[in-house]
Amino acid sequence: MQLQDTCVKNILLCLNESLKKQKSVTFNDVMSAPQCKKYSVSDIGKALELLRRNGYVKANSRFGCSELLEFTATAITEKGQEYIKSI
Repeated sequence: MQLQDTCVKNILLCLNESLKKQKSVTFNDVMSAPQCKKYSVSDIGKALELLRRNGYVKANSRFGCSELLEFTATAITEKGQEYIKSI
């Protein structure tokens, strides 16, 4: 999975919209978002972690058995905002 993937872009846009309305967004919030329902739980987890590791999202995450167990985003970084503008 790469940053240019449609899944990753849609999840970043979803996080951005959700964080305008609330202080934090969880893994479950993203999974239940209408624009993310077409993606698998595994793909959403990979996309969220990719965004966090690359500095696009400020978040806490926890893994177990190579799967994302918990994820809570609190902000889109400046780098993430720049990427959103380029989408």
